[in-house]
Amino acid sequence: MDFRKTDINTMWWATSANLRRLIVDIVSGYFAAQRLGGFVPSIQNITLADNWLQPPVAMDSIELLDCATQFAQRLHIHDSGLEDLLLIQPSLKNWKAVAEQSLEKAHQNISFFSSGSTGPAKRCCLPTAHLMTEIQFITEHLLPKTTPFRRRIWTLVPAHHIYGFIFTILLPTALTDQPEVLDGRWRMLSALQREFQQGDIIVAVPDFWRQWVKAGQVLPSGAVAITASAPCEAEVLQALHGQGAEILEIYGASETGGIGFRKHTDSAFALMPHWRMEHNNLVSSFHSAGIPDHLKWLDQHSFMIGDRRDGAIQLGGTNVYPDDIAKLICQHGRIEAAAVRLHGHQLKAFLVPNSPRRSDAELIADVSVWLADRLPPLHIPKHFTVGVALPRNSMGKLSDWQIELARQL
Repeated sequence: MDFRKTDINTMWWATSANLRRLIVDIVSGYFAAQRLGGFVPSIQNITLADNWLQPPVAMDSIELLDCATQFAQRLHIHDSGLEDLLLIQPSLKNWKAVAEQSLEKAHQNISFFSSGSTGPAKRCCLPTAHLMTEIQFITEHLLPKTTPFRRRIWTLVPAHHIYGFIFTILLPTALTDQPEVLDGRWRMLSALQREFQQGDIIVAVPDFWRQWVKAGQVLPSGAVAITASAPCEAEVLQALHGQGAEILEIYGASETGGIGFRKHTDSAFALMPHWRMEHNNLVSSFHSAGIPDHLKWLDQHSFMIGDRRDGAIQLGGTNVYPDDIAKLICQHGRIEAAAVRLHGHQLKAFLVPNSPRRSDAELIADVSVWLADRLPPLHIPKHFTVGVALPRNSMGKLSDWQIELARQL
């Protein structure tokens, strides 16, 4: 599994299937974020349509300009001056041709968008050379050196998120044997168990691995289970290890790419060698960035992860900001105050109405429907409690509360 060292950083887009998947994920992700509660075209429709302005995709002119702008920003198409071509008969075929032509001219940088709960996402620009330095380390030091099996990569994550891009776009392109990438996102767990083979690299988020273990599914011996985007419970990773799988847990962010890794749940994360710490910032040969979390450093090269600095938590591989969701809930005409916290692997909310209410259930239903038009499903609390005041401790600080089982949605 050697790393292809010859000009690979300029040719990641040469694999047509991977570039098509990246484009479709970008467009599909755009619709999912913009058409909350509305019609979202299927992956098949986005892939096959000759013109996205027409049914079944039915993109309007404002959506086209917005989506094309984001697409151009991600691949830095504006650096080649070809961005206007994206507006001419928008389709997968056309955008792929524009992207290939642009990347031949300008491929030094690529951008990702951090996922926020409300408001615009933050654009994060990373040098391609920085990402390829990470890929070289992963291929040479974190994956099995040899395998008697034909290597395949299964993706359970979108390609336009930085984690998906690194492991399902850059990684297969960088390996000498050019492993096939198979998309398992629309398959049942039982079907995936039948399809997974020895030697497969399976790229997923903790939510997937949690459901895999809970459902009693078993990985083939020798599979490589990769997880990132949020902490994964030790018992879940230990169960996967007990099935004979190799575990690779990656810690990173949209602003940085991979920062650290570990292969055992009882160990600290090791800092990837292309990084060094300088005044609480990460610095590499091609990039520098702040650390999104509070880290407990055991020495110069190992650390444990604390809380996020920006107050975000991660659900399903997506950054979620409970405080921002609570502020949004307070914009509802019947809510005076609100608090949002994590409960297990979902969100819970405490609601304080601003006037006498007929029933808690009716208020909760009203707020839930209202949020469905403003937030992605993952960001909407699934457990609600209604009270006369937010719960606070003796110091006046917001405290936790017990959920009421009858009021779960």
